[in-house]
Amino acid sequence: MAHPGMETDGLGKRLPSAQDLDVTVLAFAQWLSEMKLRSNSSLQQMLAEMGIIRNGITTNNTDLTEFKRNTATVQQQMQSQISDLRDKLTDAYTEIANMKKTKSQFEQEVHAECQSLSEQLQFKTLELETLKKAYAQTHQQLQQQILQLQTQVNEVRTKGEDVGRLQHLNVEQHVSKVSEVEMAAQYANNEMKRLRSDHDQAIGNLAENMNRWNDTIRDLSKEFHDFQKVMNVNHQRLQSQVWDVQGKLGQAPSAGVQMEAQAPSPAPVTDCRQGGTVRTQSPQPRLPNPPAAG
Repeated sequence: MAHPGMETDGLGKRLPSAQDLDVTVLAFAQWLSEMKLRSNSSLQQMLAEMGIIRNGITTNNTDLTEFKRNTATVQQQMQSQISDLRDKLTDAYTEIANMKKTKSQFEQEVHAECQSLSEQLQFKTLELETLKKAYAQTHQQLQQQILQLQTQVNEVRTKGEDVGRLQHLNVEQHVSKVSEVEMAAQYANNEMKRLRSDHDQAIGNLAENMNRWNDTIRDLSKEFHDFQKVMNVNHQRLQSQVWDVQGKLGQAPSAGVQMEAQAPSPAPVTDCRQGGTVRTQSPQPRLPNPPAAG
């Protein structure tokens, strides 16, 4: 007696019903649960890698603070050197002022001596008429000495002005060099920040893209293998049913051999991490011998 809801052929044999399809549905549900577990594990791994990247960012920040401290110390040293140069410049100005004072005193003394000589000459003009020629000679000598002294004083004045001008030029050159060094240090600091940010961003994007492609490729390969397994099981089941029908009707299993020859071969699966192509072959089911005709 046949079970209710079960289809039978004319000979009383059982045909595939809807209950056989529940196995595939359960397998598909199990595959979905495995995929969820794998996605959760990949998410945990990605979070761990993000933690490593954050630690690298903190270390880079500490390096940057140390670099700022070093630049601050260098700036303080340069400021101390500038203050020393300013002190030296003030000393030079004081020396020039002292030289001017001594020069004025010397001129006053020379002027006083000239006045005294002129007074002596006025008092002794009557007494020294006979000695006019000698006096004229001595007077010319004194005038030459005065001229020489004036030329020497002028030379000292020009030298002092040249020294002051050279010191002023040296101070200006030093200030310009200090400003150039500060600009170069600031430019180097900005370039280092930009290179570090670009490097960190490129590394993060590369790791994220590699993980995403590897996950998609693994999912595709898993789906392809599962599809091949299901197709092989369905093919075996269908072939066994065809052989059963052919054995009952007394026909040769020529159609089954042709279907086996036309079975699709597995496609190659590419792994992005290794850069190569891996061919996966599923074992072809070996068909049983057809039953002998009764």
